[in-house]
Order: sequence, then structure tokens, then C-alpha cells
Amino acid sequence: MQSKMTKKQEAKALKKMTRLTNYLSVAQIFLKDNFFLEREIQKDDIKARLLGHWGTCPGTNFVYAQTNIQIVKNKDRDFMFIVGPGHGFPAYQANILMEGSLSKYYPEKIPYNKKGFAEVIENFSTPYGYPSHLNPEAPGVIAEGGELGYSLAIGAGSVLDNPDLITVVEVGDGEAETGPLAGSWNWNKFISPKTDGVVLPVLHLNGYKISGPTIFGRMNNSEIKKYFDGLGYKVYFIEQHKSKDVYIRGMEIFDKAVQRIKKIQEKARAGQEILNPEWPVIILKTDKGWTGIEEVDGKKIAGNCHAHQIVFSDQKDLAENEAHLKQLNDWLASYKIDELLKISDEKIELDQDIQKFIPEEHRRIGSSDYAHGEKQKDLVLPNFEEIFVEQDRVKKEGLSSMHEAGKYLREVIAKNDNVRLFSPDETYSNKLSAIFEVSKRQWQMPIKKFDEDFGRSGKVIEILSEHLLFGMLWGYTLTGRYGYFATYEAFGQIVASMADQYVKFIKVARDVNFRKPVPAVNVILSSLLERQDHNGFSHQNPSFISNALDRDFDIVNVYFPADKNIMKLAMEQTLQSKNAFNIIVAGKKMTRTWLTPNEAKILVGQGVSEWDFLSDKNPDVVVATAGDYAVEETIAGIKMLRERLPEVKIKFINFFKLDVLAGKDQFSQEEILERFLTPDLPIIFNYHGYRGTIQKLLFDYNLSDRIIINGYEENGSTTSPFDMRARNGLSRMHFLKDVTTQLENTGKIDVETKNKIHREMDDMLAWEKDYIIKEKDDPEFISNWEL
Repeated sequence: MQSKMTKKQEAKALKKMTRLTNYLSVAQIFLKDNFFLEREIQKDDIKARLLGHWGTCPGTNFVYAQTNIQIVKNKDRDFMFIVGPGHGFPAYQANILMEGSLSKYYPEKIPYNKKGFAEVIENFSTPYGYPSHLNPEAPGVIAEGGELGYSLAIGAGSVLDNPDLITVVEVGDGEAETGPLAGSWNWNKFISPKTDGVVLPVLHLNGYKISGPTIFGRMNNSEIKKYFDGLGYKVYFIEQHKSKDVYIRGMEIFDKAVQRIKKIQEKARAGQEILNPEWPVIILKTDKGWTGIEEVDGKKIAGNCHAHQIVFSDQKDLAENEAHLKQLNDWLASYKIDELLKISDEKIELDQDIQKFIPEEHRRIGSSDYAHGEKQKDLVLPNFEEIFVEQDRVKKEGLSSMHEAGKYLREVIAKNDNVRLFSPDETYSNKLSAIFEVSKRQWQMPIKKFDEDFGRSGKVIEILSEHLLFGMLWGYTLTGRYGYFATYEAFGQIVASMADQYVKFIKVARDVNFRKPVPAVNVILSSLLERQDHNGFSHQNPSFISNALDRDFDIVNVYFPADKNIMKLAMEQTLQSKNAFNIIVAGKKMTRTWLTPNEAKILVGQGVSEWDFLSDKNPDVVVATAGDYAVEETIAGIKMLRERLPEVKIKFINFFKLDVLAGKDQFSQEEILERFLTPDLPIIFNYHGYRGTIQKLLFDYNLSDRIIINGYEENGSTTSPFDMRARNGLSRMHFLKDVTTQLENTGKIDVETKNKIHREMDDMLAWEKDYIIKEKDDPEFISNWEL
């Protein structure tokens, strides 16, 4: 960019750029031919199906252009751009086409010439063409924005530990009405001006959603300013109808915002403590469908909800209504693209003014190293043999699995500067507090002298907004770093839909050549339903696991470590995995250990194993388990069984990963059946979550006539730990009843023996219930037994 350009000259260049990208946006929505308006539009030029969203595009093009100017001016900062309203993809794609990023990554398919531009315009929002929303195949994208509300959180995650990065996030005013987005404005309470980059939010108020006004769109400036003042922002307005030249006003405000960011960061990095840094937020007010058709058949379009999608009724309307076809022609012609492009079969040459605001290739939004996973470094992880906990498996002792996970994270964070924990105020509750021996909870608000483990910098982010935390982890890992989101099991479901969106993103991204495999999004579910006896029914919900196991097994992994050492291997495996969504399900009260180091490695490597110390030769029954508390209670049941029927022989199987049942990992389904479940023996399967989850996974095995599956049955309350298991058929007494039922069915025992044990178990269950009603806790022999 020439330094001698005046503001008017810069504005002139900016207008040309947005004229071009607005044209390209409209052309993508409507045209299948005559892409550069070389003649008047005819009905045969119109696509067979009109699928696209015009209304938000002009605002996105404006913000993209303003960001380009900042990239050119600020050589000492890197930039990314996230578009919250993902349906504005025609605009984003217009810009990455114009700047050359599409041609950089798809040189054969989209050359930078007439053919390449035609390819994009013709195939936008068509079958096997280009999607209607932002997507991983588009360079520079880290958030699709199809399901609204996540843009700001993802942006906040992207700037953590990236001190030179400014991520511009365009937030739609419809998107701003969502719960996740509303909670995400609090990102500014955590981002450190000393060690992190920063988000520059641009709230785009075009006033309307699909069929009506937005809340922010109907608030006056005073109300909007008060809202963001209260959230701790410095508020700047850019208004189409109150600016002599909105392009000049835009440049002035973006300049002020970026300079404010740099001043705050410079002070912090010089050693000054900045309390509650007042980061900028830009409020951009432009008409929905700005620069487009004002009216169709007496209906207001620009500046109204009717500009949201295709403006006209449908393709048939355009094909049969010559007046409407002329309106489209005049609309496209108004951008005068012949003044902006020189088009040939060999190349496209942009107007010289536009070229001044196209950044250098490696600094373009569509060429971001951050967005494509280029900025990664490997982790240094603890050696498993050195941290293995030697412990007698006979009884409970030592720390729990989650305590040991906290110690593991402590070591990882001490050795690496690119790992974070995101937790909704549950780091202590979930027993991960060992992390605070090497780090703090990052916090930019006042810290009182009695507050514990808070600091201006740190590797732990805590806020009671699961959406903000999950989004930050998304942005953090997708830009090449590592982390965990740890939460109560019951409340993982809050981000279930968000997790779906992430899995969809990775499913596509892993097949895009210019994207490097990125560290996994890792979720730890603790405070499990079996030990939510104190919090009650509302805290007993394994739905997140069930939902995850309905997703793509090539991406999704759900781990059930049965003890503290297996938990450490689960942490190791999840931190080493790429392009994955991992869930670890671990109780914070589980203190037993079961396996040797080698046995644990075999289990984790295979996803399933037979436990020799519990198994016999020539077994009569298969006992399968998944979930630490289910394993513990089942083993208690095996002890009772052997005391009563020592002749009964067992094959004990533990599933570390349930998705191995799908036959997509180390073993085929045939091998799982032959080696573990056996072709003909009766089976008891005790599972931590919903029994229906196991039923679905085992459907192809045809086991219904010889298997009993137990799992959570939505029977819960505030009660005792054992009573939670008994209510759901997962107690040791229920196990004996199930085993003897199966053994009687196969003729191993007679009906009198079965009935005798059933009566004994029913009596024990009744006695135990009476006991806890009277004593308010489980009896000692239930809680503390030895193998």
C-alpha cells in the first residue's frame, strides 16, 4: 500500500474491493452462465435451484476489506477472520477467490483466470459443488457458522498463547441472540494482554433475521453502549446512515481499535498490570442487503428481512417474470465489474487500487498458518512406567483416577507451554487441583488476597459457560495446541450439539490437503452418575456418551479407564491423537487399581482385553464390563459368586473403548466375537451408561438370546452410592441373579440353586435398603471390601 494515499483514496480503493466482492457474492447465488455480465441476463443464465443468503454478505465483505487494510498496515501482527453467520459464505468465498487463496490451494480446479472464477460462481451451493455455508474446504476457515453462536468462543481460543494474533470475529445480530454467544462476550475476562493475542469482535447489526427484526437491531445506540460498557468493552460505532462516508468511518474505527489493542498489549508486556483491559468492540450498522435491490413488487427488500436469502421468490419467478429478471440484471450491472477486472482465459487482473489492499500471499486471511494447523509443536509427555502407581488390587487405597489425572496434567503443563485445561468451576471438584502446583486460573478481573490459584496468566480457564469453554478449546486445538474440557458428566450434554458441529468440521477437514492434522478436542467426564448420589437425579445423565457413540467412529473415541493407571494411558493417548474427538469417562472416587503396566498397555492398545486374574480356563459365562464403577461392582459380585458357587468358571472382559464393537479398530466383529464374547457362551454385560447404547453396538452380533445387558435406567435420586447401583440393576446382588439365571438356562446349575441365590440376593437388597433408610449411608462391608 502506498503510504501517501489519502483517506479518500483509500476509501475509493475499499469501495472498489467491496463492489467486486458484492458482485461475486450475488453472481454465486444466481448465475450458471454469463458470469461476467458480457450480455444482459437471460433466464437460461439462472441456476436451476437458488440456494444462498444474500442479506449478510455486504457486511461481511465490508469487514473483510477493513481487515485486509489492517493486515497491510500492521506488519507486526497476524490476523485471522471468523465469520459468525456462516450462511454468508458467498461473501467469504468471494474474498478468498479475489485475493487468490482459492487458486493457491486449488490451482488445477480454480486457476486465477476466467475459468477459475466461472468454476466458483457456477458451482456455489450446487450438488458436488461448493457448500452454502462456510466449511473446512475453504482456506482460512476454523468455524463453519452453520449452527449459530460459537464464533466468538472459537475466536477467543485461537488467540490464547498466540501473542501476535488478532482474530477479527464478525458476529451476526441474529447470532448474538443465542445463549452460547451471549455467554461468550465474557472472553475478555480471561485473555491476557501480556501472553495472549486478542479478539476484535465486530457486531454486525443489519437489523433482521429470516423473517423479523433482531433484538440488537431495535436497541438504540445508548442501550447498546450501556450493554457493552457493562461487559467491559470500549465501544465504537460504524453506521451506514450516520456517516458522511461509511468507508472512511470504517477505516478510522478499525485503526482506532487495532491501535488500542496494541497499546494495551505494549503496556502489559512492558510489565504494567492491566486490570480489566478495556478491549474494543465494533458495532457495525449497515442495511441487510446493502447495495442490493431496494424493492420487489412493492415489498421492501434492502434494509428488511426479505433481503435475507434470494430476494425473489424462486428460480421459476425469475425465469418467468421479465421484470424481475431485469431487476437482477440491473442489480448486477450496478457494480460495474468491467471497471474492476480485466478478464481473460490466461488470467484475471484486478484494478490497481484493489491490489493495494490485497495482503502479501502468506498474510492473507485465506492463507493463515494458524487456521491450517501449521503452527504446531510436539508434546513432551511423562513416561508411563515412571508414573505407574504400584498398588495392591485387593483393596481401595491411594488417590483416585481423577487425582492422578491432575498429577499427569501437572507434569504435562510443566513440560509444555501449549496445553490448557478448560473447566466450568470444577477443577477442584473433579480432583484435578494438582495442576495448580505449576499454573494458575487465568483471570483479568480483581483478585482478592484470599482468592486461591488465580493469576493474570495461567493454563486454566474457568467459567460457568460450557459453550464458551468448549469453543475456546475448539479454537485452541484447531490452531495447533492441546487441551482438555473437563466437566461433570451430566452437563457434558450442554455442548452435545456443539460437539456434533466439531466432528462434522473434522470429518471434512481431514481430507483437505492444505490442512495439517490437528490435536484432538479432549473431554473428561467425571462426577459420574454412580457417585452423584448426593446431588441427585438432575446430576445423573450419561447422554453425552450415547450421543458421541452415534457419531463417526473414525473421529470419535470414548474411553472408559477402569483404574488410575489406565486413566494415565487414556490421557497419553488422547494427547497424542490428531483429528479426533475424545471423551474420557472417569470417576473421581475410584481408587482401586487392577492391572500391571503391561496388562494396562495391552488393554489400551487393543481397546478390549481379557483380565487373566479374574478369568478361568473353559469358562461357563462371559462377564463384560465398561466403566470404572461398573467394573468395581461387578468384581465385588464375582467375589460373592465364587464364595457361593466356586465351581463356576468365568471369562472376564473389559472394554476400554466401546467403539471396538463396531469392528473398525484392531479387531473385526468376527474376531471380537471369537476372542472375547465367544460364539456360544452366555454373557452378562455391565455398563456405566444407558443399556440401549450397548444394545445398538451389539445389534449385528445376534446375541439377544444369550446376553443380559445392564446399564443406567433413569432411576436415581439423592441416595447412597450402592443404592444408585441397586436401583439400576448394577449391584453385586443383581449380578449374582443375572449369572445364575444364565447358568440355569445352560444347565450348569439347577433351578433350585438359582432360586436359592435369587432369594438370598433379594433379601440382601431389601436389608440394605432398610439399612440406608435408617443409617443414611451404606454399610461398611458394602463400601470397603477386599478381593
